[in-house]
Amino acid sequence: MAYITAQDLQNYEKKVPKEGDTSPQKYCNAAMEMVKDFLGYDPEVKQYTSIVRGDGGSLLELEAFPINSITALKIAGESVDVSLVQVEKKNYICMADDSPFIKGVKYTVTYTAGYAYMQVPEVIRQVALQIAALFWESAGGNLAVSSTSYESSGTRVFNNFQADRFLKQIQMYKKAWG
Repeated sequence: MAYITAQDLQNYEKKVPKEGDTSPQKYCNAAMEMVKDFLGYDPEVKQYTSIVRGDGGSLLELEAFPINSITALKIAGESVDVSLVQVEKKNYICMADDSPFIKGVKYTVTYTAGYAYMQVPEVIRQVALQIAALFWESAGGNLAVSSTSYESSGTRVFNNFQADRFLKQIQMYKKAWG
């Protein structure tokens, strides 16, 4: 289920679309896609399969977080008991016996990661709503229009469609690699 909806956007913007207008949900979808691209993973709960080569270290980084559960594990193509690994931090796993991940060996981990519906951090939800609001406003052609009057030379109009200023607010949730 989407962590922001057209109704959320309407409440946020205090606007009502015309009857039959599906644009607000499209703006929400686009905003959630931008957040996903910025973070490097989908913040909603999904199942993933990551294939990572061991580097001799004690931690193996997976692509999404927070990791909720590990459902399958293969080491060098052989299925093994998932109890051999445990979650460490938000998106790392380690061997339960503290042994290292063997350098060059392929580890295939199937797991679920992400935040359950309505548990997506509020800052991520707010950023997605801010971006969706940018899309809605830009559809009317007056996004972030401001003007300044200069006494001797008239008025200047400035337009600004920069979602990056909002995305910076969720930097701490961004995947650190790749």
